[in-house]
Amino acid sequence: MNLIKDLQFSFRQLRKAKVFAIVAVVTLALGIGCNTAIFSVFYSVLLRPLPFPDSNRLVIVSEHATNFPMLTASWLNYKDWKAQSTSFEDFGATRIVTMALTGSGQPEQIPGQMVTGNLLHMLAVNPVAGRPLSTADDQPASPAVALLGYGLWQRRFGGAESVIGQTITLDRQTYTVVGVLPQGFELLQQAPDFVVAMGPWASKLPDDRSWHPGINAIGRLKPGVSLNQARAEMSTIAKRLYAQYSRDNIAIDAVVNPMQAQLVSDIKPALTMLLGAVIFVLLIACGNIANLMLTRATARRREIAIRMSLGASDWKIIRQLIVEGLVLSITGAAVGVGLAYLLMPSLMHAAGGVLPPGMQVHIDARVLLFTVVLSIFAGVFFGIAPAGQIRMRDLRTILNETERAGSGKRSKLLRNGLVVSEISLALLLMMGAGLFVRSLSRLSSVNLGFSDDHLLVADLPVPPASTVPAEAHRNMDFYENTLRELRTLPGVKFAGASSFLPVSGQGSAIHFNIQGRPPHNASEYITANYRVTSSEYFQALQIPLLAGRWIEDSDRETAPYVVVINQAMAKTYFGNQSPLGKKMQLGALPDDSTPWMTVVGLVGDVKQTLATDVQTEMYVPYRQANELLPVRTMSVVMRTAVDPTLLIPDLRETVRRINPDQPVIHIRTMEENVAKNFSQPQFRALLLLIFAGLALLIAAVGVYGVMAYSTAQRSGEIAIRMALGCSVERIFALVITDGLRLTLIGVAIGTALSLVLGHWLKSLLFGVSSTDAVTLVAAIAVVVTAGILATLLPARRASRVQIATMMREN
Repeated sequence: MNLIKDLQFSFRQLRKAKVFAIVAVVTLALGIGCNTAIFSVFYSVLLRPLPFPDSNRLVIVSEHATNFPMLTASWLNYKDWKAQSTSFEDFGATRIVTMALTGSGQPEQIPGQMVTGNLLHMLAVNPVAGRPLSTADDQPASPAVALLGYGLWQRRFGGAESVIGQTITLDRQTYTVVGVLPQGFELLQQAPDFVVAMGPWASKLPDDRSWHPGINAIGRLKPGVSLNQARAEMSTIAKRLYAQYSRDNIAIDAVVNPMQAQLVSDIKPALTMLLGAVIFVLLIACGNIANLMLTRATARRREIAIRMSLGASDWKIIRQLIVEGLVLSITGAAVGVGLAYLLMPSLMHAAGGVLPPGMQVHIDARVLLFTVVLSIFAGVFFGIAPAGQIRMRDLRTILNETERAGSGKRSKLLRNGLVVSEISLALLLMMGAGLFVRSLSRLSSVNLGFSDDHLLVADLPVPPASTVPAEAHRNMDFYENTLRELRTLPGVKFAGASSFLPVSGQGSAIHFNIQGRPPHNASEYITANYRVTSSEYFQALQIPLLAGRWIEDSDRETAPYVVVINQAMAKTYFGNQSPLGKKMQLGALPDDSTPWMTVVGLVGDVKQTLATDVQTEMYVPYRQANELLPVRTMSVVMRTAVDPTLLIPDLRETVRRINPDQPVIHIRTMEENVAKNFSQPQFRALLLLIFAGLALLIAAVGVYGVMAYSTAQRSGEIAIRMALGCSVERIFALVITDGLRLTLIGVAIGTALSLVLGHWLKSLLFGVSSTDAVTLVAAIAVVVTAGILATLLPARRASRVQIATMMREN
């Protein structure tokens, strides 16, 4: 009953102070709305459990090598891990692949996974039609069977259950469909269109533990077995295997991480930083509203004193103030949630390719609970902050005070302290935003090592090569014929191809050895990035030739084997010597069955990722490379004299004419390809810049409010000063100085905080220090300017005080 009365009284009071209520609700809505939107992303990506039973017991086991902190497992190591470990209830593996679906309809390159026969059972994944894969399907000689993804089942087969028992063609191999995966099934952040057994493929892998074809080992911990126990056991097994197979095993240790934690490890720092930023915005908003509540409580001293004189207890007054705070905070939260719903589409659009593929982000019950908890804490804080104002002893003095009576040093210190805190947090956010903007600027000025204008690129993955001798070169002939035809198109200057495009963040590293310098043990193995390329590839990208010659069409299977290397590789492995004429061989150890490749060219360094150093790289002619390791995909690169997008229809038609069953994947310009590298830093910089601007605006409003209230309280003093001859300019400067003092104290604290906390941002920055002096000075200048502007209006009002009026009132 008392609560209802308090609510009714609170609504009456807020209706009387509409401007105060609107300012408070809008400020809170901005703070809580931003928190709700960002927390919904944070929860969906980092906290929402994986859609498998007891997903907290699922782990990914990886290899740790000397040059690779984390590496997917070799097949032989995976089998030994499974056989020797006792920490796991079950242990399986998966490998992400793409295959060409041909036969009926347009050819389509679709994503899928190879899994061990026990994996889906371990994950408790049951098909919606047909049966799951079993260990019987996972044997070397097992018939080829497949599960369809729910999306492919609906898209290509109309959701008909009659598809069970039918056959589909994937990469020229026929598979019998035995089941359909449930809707929404995802594994390792991929929604596969098909799942096939790994065993038949794995049985053909070389007997080599240095061979890492992308196998992800997944285990389910036994009940009662801790993560640390599993890590200790797997480390012991990995070290034992390293000692036992030291000739070809590069895994010196094993890495065991929770599956969810490993999947989001790349984006976790950025999302954590953004969540911290919006929490700072909310703290600034809360500080601002607490200041307004404190000022309002001071103005209501007479009202509160009358209520106390009539018998109201301290607790009753405090409860009333807390209820008023809760009314404001819950109203602000309601508006903020509505704002968050409006912001979500824009936020997801800005995120672009930053979030994991297929990630569904929405505001659910848990996010709303987070918002409710925030609003309750904020409301209680608003109520408690001015509570000290009601502990009054001399009610007669209070009742005799004028409206402009002083409110005491304690409340003044509290108000000033809140404003100083707001300024310090605003500077911290402004410093962070400045660092990310500077980092983005440095990233955009990175020398790519090639020219990305007027380039059209497309991916052309091919199925495994046929075992029929007459068809052994079918895939390479397709690439050769396609490039020959593309070079004849009007507007095409050069046309080449490569297994991996630069600045794509993708690639493969391979062991090699140099003639006359064999390694003595696995710790001396050397690696380099491995690229398969065609003629005209370097000319198309305008990668400079520094010595020797390009890769040419004559570098075929029957010609002497050659290789072109980049500057970084030449410097790393040949020092000041010329690499031309030197011989190297694929494989960690010399092998008479593998041909030696002669270095015939030296080219400039090319960035594979913008934010990392240039890596050592070798380029091998594609027809010769296919004799060493099967070439499964190439991306064509066309340098054009016209807008490259105009040639997209010609590219499609050329490929269709050469091979009607060949899908053309992901046609784009190279500029679009490069732009993807900026998506995450742009997302971080944009959001933090918005949050910093919002925080600065709220803090500036706080400075204005404190200075306006302080000036009103000192109006009598100001009138006396002016009556005694103080100039208008001096009064103006006095108020500006008071506001600037608060701003500078906040700046000093914020500077110290930014220097202390800046190291948390190091991993997210490129080319700029977390304590960058230029950024710090710029942030300070912006915050100080905002503080001065916020003080101008109160200073102007103070300098226009009417002396006679103020003397009478005071």
